[in-house]
Amino acid sequence: MRPVRTEIDNNFIQAYRRRVRESQKVFWARFGVTQSRGSRFELGANIPKPVMILLRLYFEARITDDDIAMVNQKRVPAHRPAPLNQDRSSPFGSL
Repeated sequence: MRPVRTEIDNNFIQAYRRRVRESQKVFWARFGVTQSRGSRFELGANIPKPVMILLRLYFEARITDDDIAMVNQKRVPAHRPAPLNQDRSSPFGSL
């Protein structure tokens, strides 16, 4: 079970990842981050807001590994709305 934590920082992430015995590659790939970039985050580099949002949702148990896997496999729910503009022609005519 993931710990619920309000403050997520590089030390917390690194300690969690080591406790669950996941490599940087496996852990960070879950969030669309390369191993080398994840390593920099663990060493104190600023984590971009979108990645931090995902981390927070993950550690607050609002999203699961299954949720992330579904997105990573590019499966979408059946209730996905149709695109607004299905006509791919330019609204400005030919340029």
